[in-house]
Amino acid sequence: MTNDTGVSTINTWHTFMRPVLESLSDGAVHVKRDMEKATMDIAGLTEPERNEQLDSGQPRSLNRIGWATSALRRAKALSSPSRGTFVITDTGRDLLARHPVLITVGDLEMIPAYTEYIPTRKASSPTAIPSLASVGDQTPQDLIESGIEAIEDDVKSKLLERLRGTDPLFFEQVVRSVLVKMGYGTEGEMKQLKGSGDGGLDGKIDRDELGLSQIYVQAKRYAEDNVVGRPAIQAFVGALATRGANVGVFFTTSKYSGEAADAAERVPQDIALVDGLKLTELMIKHRVGVQVARRVEIVKIDEDFFSDE
Repeated sequence: MTNDTGVSTINTWHTFMRPVLESLSDGAVHVKRDMEKATMDIAGLTEPERNEQLDSGQPRSLNRIGWATSALRRAKALSSPSRGTFVITDTGRDLLARHPVLITVGDLEMIPAYTEYIPTRKASSPTAIPSLASVGDQTPQDLIESGIEAIEDDVKSKLLERLRGTDPLFFEQVVRSVLVKMGYGTEGEMKQLKGSGDGGLDGKIDRDELGLSQIYVQAKRYAEDNVVGRPAIQAFVGALATRGANVGVFFTTSKYSGEAADAAERVPQDIALVDGLKLTELMIKHRVGVQVARRVEIVKIDEDFFSDE
């Protein structure tokens, strides 16, 4: 429902974070639809507010609950045991206990998991969606760009969660798909290495159209707290040496220590380290595991149309 000025009367997205957690406070696993309905009830939304729609056709209330859910999930205040289900975590219970009235973005920023991987940009992530008071300070183009960045940051966080939950073979397929979309692989594939002594290498892919040069690949699906250190890179380099390879790429869903990055720079081989954040950026750029949800057309004056006026 909108007021006389055309502004929605539905509360901003972050005010739904506490109602979302309250709807899950019994500790049971709830399906998404039930959680959303319970959240609306707790938030006291009227029927017109529940039926108010965005231009895309999505109910505005569900959109804002979705943002609140994503933020809480990123902070590990809730988890998703299976697709379309949610359950509160100990972190979520702690948030409810410490914030009996309202949970703010600032409260989530105090939780390391919330900002662990996706860098917080100024006015670019869900933590920095501009308020009505600050909208006037930004151009419409600024708002569009910051909104797109916020959505992509949210997708990156979800991609990392999904990648860490896949089996190793599927993760290798993801890496292969990214490399192929980037233009590598004369036959559109990453060849599996045969025989023993591969040293953990997962495959190789052609670097040029004639297949005269190959890139050797290692893909490790690690938890976010399992930082890849120097020993893993040294083992990777050793495996490349046994193959007489000069180029290698190490992919992980985790991140690399400073010592690991330093080790990669000091060896004679060309080594590229792709951490979880970089991998999700490549997946979005090359449309691997993601799809375009909506296209927005921005109009401007057609000067040629008025050229004879």
